[in-house]
Amino acid sequence: MRMTTSPGSDLPDIPDRPQLRPVEVSRISHEGSDFFLLKDPRQLSDKSLLVPVPLGPYLQNVDGTNTVEEIIEAALALGAQPVPQELLDNLLSQLDEMLLLSNGRFGEEMQRRLDEYREAPSRKPALADRAYPGSTDDLRGYLDGFAFPYMNVEQPSGDLRSGELKAIITPHIDFERGGDSYGMIWEQVRGQLNDVELFVVFGTDHNGDGPRLTLTGQNYETPIGTLETDVELVDELARILSTDDGVDDHPFADEFNHVNEHSIELATVWLHRLAGGSKAKMLPILCGSFGRHIMEDAPNPDEHPQIAAAIKLLKEVATQRRTVFIAAADLAHVGPAFGDAEEMSSDSDHRKRVQADDERLMNAITSGDRTQFFELIKNNADSNKICGLAPIYMTLWASGATEGDWNGYQQCQADEADTSFVSIAGAALY
Repeated sequence: MRMTTSPGSDLPDIPDRPQLRPVEVSRISHEGSDFFLLKDPRQLSDKSLLVPVPLGPYLQNVDGTNTVEEIIEAALALGAQPVPQELLDNLLSQLDEMLLLSNGRFGEEMQRRLDEYREAPSRKPALADRAYPGSTDDLRGYLDGFAFPYMNVEQPSGDLRSGELKAIITPHIDFERGGDSYGMIWEQVRGQLNDVELFVVFGTDHNGDGPRLTLTGQNYETPIGTLETDVELVDELARILSTDDGVDDHPFADEFNHVNEHSIELATVWLHRLAGGSKAKMLPILCGSFGRHIMEDAPNPDEHPQIAAAIKLLKEVATQRRTVFIAAADLAHVGPAFGDAEEMSSDSDHRKRVQADDERLMNAITSGDRTQFFELIKNNADSNKICGLAPIYMTLWASGATEGDWNGYQQCQADEADTSFVSIAGAALY
């Protein structure tokens, strides 16, 4: 969708002090001109908007504190090119149409869709027939293709020495790139899930603020089956998290993120493949960013009283019911595709450095040492952008695992030039 002016047309009302929601922005060239390409990371709208680069300074001040006239004055003070107000009105109108103004149409539409989600029989898989086959038989065959090399393979000696499985680290990257790692870790734990009564799945919330644990009462449906969400446990956790006066409605403020978030969905597809026929229940929890905790002198995540109390409850539940915790989590996101200056070509020393960093993280994980895991990331200011920081930390904290085995390390291509990558690995923890 390209921005166009409509002089003289009746534009819908826009807020007096419009506020732009967080958006996905990239700079592109189109038909000989430079534009910012705006997309909605929450996917409420499937449209995109091309905004001429000279209008960038105007967007900077669409922050909910300025009128349209004040937005224009601030942009001109920054040296922006003067533009007709009709052009800016048209831009704001299109942003509102795309639900990108938080104080515009967005609120009402968001509530409508959230109500629709909650009233549905279950959470529909967002990626079926997009990232994986939507039919049961086709999906089973697709997953078996990744798992086949690891079927009936003798498991590491750690399975014998470590006793009862407490947790699983699994990727959440797409199956096309990460299928081998998925197959390796899920086949390793295949025989250890039969008596599990509760699976607690922590997933990265790519659109969530943090620190926050976001709950839902909906079942996660996949083409293979459904595990019932433990709504009684959801209610217990919600009572604890709702006492957080730093966030309005902490446990459900970002519940809509469950609708399109891929992290838990992709892990659940593999979980259903192995345990979908059991009577076990599931507890899906999206984890907001720990970004503010990696700053110097920031508090440790353990110091968040409501999250600490929620983890305490999950620990107690795990003593009463056979529970396995799952982190749906990727590792590094590095290279130009993720804002880095360095190109991560396949033969570069940068790749070796990131792999060495990842191996230190995985060794901390398989030692059950969440403090070391967190400090390794904090000490380099999360320069590798560990996407699974929060769910892995929560899984280590809740499970109390003390040892394990990791495998399936991959550096998955993330741009056409193969100068950026996402790293992944799996682990079984005891």
